[in-house]
Amino acid sequence: MVNIAVSLPQNRTPVAANRTNLNGFANFQASTTLEKSPLSSAGNYEFSTLIPRGWRVITGNQTQQRELIAIVGSPAGLGLVKMLTPVGITRNKFIRGTYLGEMDGHIELQQNGKPVATADVTENDQFIWSVKRGEYTLITNGEPRPVVVGDYPVDIGLAGVPVADGLNGRKIDFETGAPTGLNKAPNGYAGLNWFNLNIMRSDHTPGSIGYANGTTSGNHILYTSSGHPGRIYADNPFSLLTVNLSAAWPGSEGEEAIFNYYRDDVLVLTDTIGLSAYSPISYQPMIEGITRVEISTKHYWQMVIDDLVVITNP
Repeated sequence: MVNIAVSLPQNRTPVAANRTNLNGFANFQASTTLEKSPLSSAGNYEFSTLIPRGWRVITGNQTQQRELIAIVGSPAGLGLVKMLTPVGITRNKFIRGTYLGEMDGHIELQQNGKPVATADVTENDQFIWSVKRGEYTLITNGEPRPVVVGDYPVDIGLAGVPVADGLNGRKIDFETGAPTGLNKAPNGYAGLNWFNLNIMRSDHTPGSIGYANGTTSGNHILYTSSGHPGRIYADNPFSLLTVNLSAAWPGSEGEEAIFNYYRDDVLVLTDTIGLSAYSPISYQPMIEGITRVEISTKHYWQMVIDDLVVITNP
């Protein structure tokens, strides 16, 4: 992960702090000859990973104590007695959505046929439930739909609308669309038409954060060019089942993605999804029979898109 802060105190006094790079490493300079080096003398040091809100450590090593000893003739003049070990963190999982029904309703989340959570709702009520990885069924006013929680939290969008049958669509991972690292998504790519959407290697933009963290398979993503609205469309109706979404930059943390769904020229649905630059949200609208989806962000920040699952008709 990119941009995770790591602090370096000594005897409870802050010495330095740094953030992880594209490869997930936070680097601290060590030298006995450079006066401003944070690791300039032998002693005991503490390395502490600062966990983003909504995440947790799963490896039990958020803080690590290490001894730095003098090693004459080494490049830095110093070395660790024992290497640091990687810190593993995971985002807390949840299922989130908004009830669309015009009348008061009831929603229930089940797993293996057993209730996990329930709620009585009125129009535009939002719900969010903490869950673990697994397969669930969300029943809205007696109508079931599947929800699959994998590596990322899930936003189903609007509950109470008709959904496509099942999750067995075709995944578009954008791995073949930019042989030189950056390319406009061309019309006809993966059987769909594209406007103002770029395919890019996740490390193509120097200093990128969300582009790297938002890559959920391979090393290519799709993004909204310059943050301006884009669209995906086709002559024949298609279904959009799931897609992974991220904000491109930490400065846009909490940005909102807006999806407008059309059948021909008729707007049938508008969905709004919250984004993070540190991890994707698995957006699972499962909307069927559309001919166009317009994609934008509320404040025109770039949005990262990966692993789009669709059902297309010839």
